[in-house]
Amino acid sequence: MKNSNETTAHRVTITLDSAKLPVDEQARNALLTEFRSRVGHLVEGLRGIDAEQDDIDISTGYRYAQVPATCPFCSDRLDLQSVHLDTGNGALASAVCSSEECNWSGDAVYRIIDLEGGESDAFESSVLTGDIAPSYPPY
Repeated sequence: MKNSNETTAHRVTITLDSAKLPVDEQARNALLTEFRSRVGHLVEGLRGIDAEQDDIDISTGYRYAQVPATCPFCSDRLDLQSVHLDTGNGALASAVCSSEECNWSGDAVYRIIDLEGGESDAFESSVLTGDIAPSYPPY
């Protein structure tokens, strides 16, 4: 049985959709600063969460996740080979650590994070223009 006092680092994501924020940048930044402070005070009152105000990030718009193309064991560069489309929203590529001392290999996972296109030579992000909205499924 695991010790009930053990902890591990995790990310907590709070998403607030359809927030009507001020257009004025200074007013919007003041509101976001106040929001960050209030969230920080709530976190301070929770037992079991040891977080500092600097650990809290408040931003607007969409975000995407990415990981570096480095080996998860030794941090050397990964060699990516043979990309294969999967049956869903992305692809897989064979990944092998470039270090001769490390034997790590696996798959790099790719997902479509945006669609860029346009009616002219200027390509625009479909996410930034609001034509599509990303989803955030858990791992």
